[in-house]
Amino acid sequence: MMIMFNVNLLLFCLMLLLLVAFLVLLERKFLGLLQERKGPNIVGLYGLFQTVMDGIKLILKKNFMYYGSYYFGLLPMLGLFLSISHFLVVPLPYTLVGGDFTALYTFVLMGLLVYVVLGCGYVSGSGYGIIGSVRAVAQMISYEVVFMFYILSFMYLFGTYSWKMFLVLGSVDFTFLKVFFFLVWLILSVAELNRTPFDLVEGESELVSGYNVEYSGYGFTLLFLSEYMNIWFMGMLFSLIFMFNLVFFFFGEVLYVSLVVWIRGLLPRFKFIQLIELMWKVFLPCVFFFFIFFFYIKYLVMLL
Repeated sequence: MMIMFNVNLLLFCLMLLLLVAFLVLLERKFLGLLQERKGPNIVGLYGLFQTVMDGIKLILKKNFMYYGSYYFGLLPMLGLFLSISHFLVVPLPYTLVGGDFTALYTFVLMGLLVYVVLGCGYVSGSGYGIIGSVRAVAQMISYEVVFMFYILSFMYLFGTYSWKMFLVLGSVDFTFLKVFFFLVWLILSVAELNRTPFDLVEGESELVSGYNVEYSGYGFTLLFLSEYMNIWFMGMLFSLIFMFNLVFFFFGEVLYVSLVVWIRGLLPRFKFIQLIELMWKVFLPCVFFFFIFFFYIKYLVMLL
């Protein structure tokens, strides 16, 4: 039994790596079309092997280790481990690790990723890395509080803490508010992923790449893989909340990933203070409205 679990886990990790490679290629091709330039088109047929070769190049590059810091090389591994662990509880055809509290397990992993970002900047021994990590934590706390309250409101509506039950119970059935729910989810999840226009954690123009400025070689590769795996995971959560069954589940995944890539090519970066104000002054009251709204919906259902 343990051998089969290890084999399934290995195949699952390989599938995630292929998904990341496909997403990077898709993003570069799509951005090339938006910006009227050629994307990857040299390595392999239509540039299909460009991502693979880029990954090999990054792994073979020299890794500059900060002298005396044992955690410098371990923290990127921890970040990748946490990103892979997200997928263990997602109800695809079958769940590798099941349970009644898988959504709360996801919250714990999201909170731990904050420490990875903070730690990577702190152990780098660089002022740029430390400033970038502190700024990243301030941003991540702002939107993660709102994001988790948003998910908790749906947990209250469905009456479950399990992602599997989200898929069983179906999508949100409030047609007149579904577009509003979707827009709030899209903005919060893009902020959670540190993507444009909220890519302030790694703002190259003002932070020289922020917390990961001192990382190269395999360290940068692992952090890069972690971020792109999280995009697929957010797409899965989107499908769990808004899609109806397994067929629409995969459609929702592709739709969400395409939107994230399209937004990157469309919008400029926000200012840091704009994101903080947006989360605390706009979206936090909206999420509290969701709580009140869902409370009255369940109360009316109980009366009927």
